[in-house]
Amino acid sequence: MHLGGAQGGPAQNGTEPQVRAYHGARVAQAEGAGAITHTPHTRHGGGYTPAPPDMQALFAAKREGVALTAQDMPPDVEAQAQACWQRVQLAMQPVSQPVVAAWLKKLGQLVSNPPGAADAAAQCRAIYEVCADIPAGAWCPQARLAWARQPARNGYPVGARWPAPAELRAVILPFANIIWRDAHGCKALLGLHTRTP
Repeated sequence: MHLGGAQGGPAQNGTEPQVRAYHGARVAQAEGAGAITHTPHTRHGGGYTPAPPDMQALFAAKREGVALTAQDMPPDVEAQAQACWQRVQLAMQPVSQPVVAAWLKKLGQLVSNPPGAADAAAQCRAIYEVCADIPAGAWCPQARLAWARQPARNGYPVGARWPAPAELRAVILPFANIIWRDAHGCKALLGLHTRTP
């Protein structure tokens, strides 16, 4: 195996009862707010467009314990939350090793010491093992650029070099946190309509 595997991703693995029309992975618990970073939505290998500001405001209100009711979710807001839920479910799918390999192959073009053919498969496996819980939507072009654009540390250009698995995980995790935050927020908002006023 080398850094440039086939496209594609894992199959969807279940349904969420509160969202009747959409099949997707179970929502993970939010693991931190992360920075709000707008990233374009792409089909293969990740990319997630965060919830728009009005949705984020509702998510924040729910997190802070504001007593929202079904009246706070008119049809247009509910439709927007449903659309966000669908995007976040796609982004939350587990990443596959071929997607990580393809992402790393592109990262190799941005660093001065990408692994050679003899080491590429082992490097990919190591990074996948450490980062397999990072959902597919976080493996986006912006995450690659986040690695490459790191400021120098003690005069050493960190982003110009191939990452150790844990270093890369630390850079990609904020992108995953955005997905987890939005998933948690969508689930909380859409749950409003399952209760009687």
